Amino acid sequence: MKSLQFDVHLFLLGAIIALAACASGCEQQETKETIVDVDTPNGGIEIHRDENGGDVTVKVGE
Repeated sequence: MKSLQFDVHLFLLGAIIALAACASGCEQQETKETIVDVDTPNGGIEIHRDENGGDVTVKVGE
């Protein structure tokens, strides 16, 4: 009987740990996808799209 009680407590402890891990989640890093990256002798252009929100950024180098 004690073994069953120990197993139940161990299962509940594991379930609580799993629930806490799922509830805290993972912090997502800022992810950007490179659409265009062109380098020329006079400068360059980079276009990135945010994978989460879809925002587009354009950088022009001289």
